Amino acid sequence: MAIKKKVVTVFGATGLQGNSVTCSLLRDQVSNFQVRAITRNPESEKCQVLHKLGVEVVKGNGWNKDDMQRAFSGSWGAFVNTNSDDPIFSQPDGPTEFDLGKIVVDGMVAGGVKNLVLSSMRPAGEATGGKMKIKTMDRWYFELFLSEKMAKLHQGFPYFPDAEGYLSLHLPKWGNDSGAPFIAIVDDFGDLVHGILLDPKRWNGKTIQAVSDIQSLPQFVQTFSESTGKKARYVPLPSWQSLGESIPEMEDGRLLFAYGEATNGRYFVEDSCTDVPLELKRLAATAQGKDASTVSLASLSSWFAKKLGTSQA
Repeated sequence: MAIKKKVVTVFGATGLQGNSVTCSLLRDQVSNFQVRAITRNPESEKCQVLHKLGVEVVKGNGWNKDDMQRAFSGSWGAFVNTNSDDPIFSQPDGPTEFDLGKIVVDGMVAGGVKNLVLSSMRPAGEATGGKMKIKTMDRWYFELFLSEKMAKLHQGFPYFPDAEGYLSLHLPKWGNDSGAPFIAIVDDFGDLVHGILLDPKRWNGKTIQAVSDIQSLPQFVQTFSESTGKKARYVPLPSWQSLGESIPEMEDGRLLFAYGEATNGRYFVEDSCTDVPLELKRLAATAQGKDASTVSLASLSSWFAKKLGTSQA
């Protein structure tokens, strides 16, 4: 008798996080997962790639609850991540990311899903006693530093040398120069979600820190320089208000550093730690047929050397 497959539906499967989750689940050799991807455009190139890998691609509009119910129907589990950078959320009187998330989750519940891993953050207002509200708190993922657009906002790092030949990272201090929790989305994030889905009862109701490496900004730049052989320096801005001054699109970025100041760098409210992420990654590795004892989280040093080393210039 054939073993019934566990359908895990990914909302946002063509995005960075969702794709990482999808790829990790596809490598599973023991759990009988069947991955389903919800997309507005099943004919897109990214969706066609997923289809060829064995992913069930279904059409669905996140703003339509009936669409979501149909798309999630029959799923054992789900991973949900909404696109914080969608231009619709920047409209003053437009809908919010919460509005979208509620429709998606309501549709998911109506579709009978029992296990959900939600990519989110504790509200900034809750963490700061109601003093702050931030729409999005994305900042500390490795891949952000591959963007030339972000490099220009950082005033050069890691692509454009300044007049003195340094790749300079201009950012406010993160808390009291405490460690920031960096996450390698491609290398680690999907494995963390995979690890949770291997034993959802154990992790039920828990907040899991998505962390690969923890470094202060001065350490971060020093690691980059040592790993790539390139001259670099960290130039602390005088305050969080100085980040991207006069650029409206940087408001959430500014507020994130204000949040770091208010919480003394505690991005997750508690001190950042890699213990649980490492355990989850090793659980996923075992399910993928690997020797978990040889598996580790991505380090900034190895990632910098691979992605931004001299050979990559």
